[in-house]
Amino acid sequence: MKIRIAHKKSECIGCALCAEVAGDYFSMDENGEAVLRTITAKRGPFDYADGCVVDLERLKAAEEGCPVDIIHIQ
Repeated sequence: MKIRIAHKKSECIGCALCAEVAGDYFSMDENGEAVLRTITAKRGPFDYADGCVVDLERLKAAEEGCPVDIIHIQ
């Protein structure tokens, strides 16, 4: 089973928490903003990626810890 990750990069403030707790999915770009490592789709301001169920705890930590609420795990 896959998990859907949504990320709104345009509102990232660069706190790097997501890259620290879920580095397999997020990294920091040259502008100091978080990006999804593997984007599978783009819709409006959101980039999407697929995650693995075994990583749900780390992905939820990234979602819940994001200070600007731009990460959504579905």
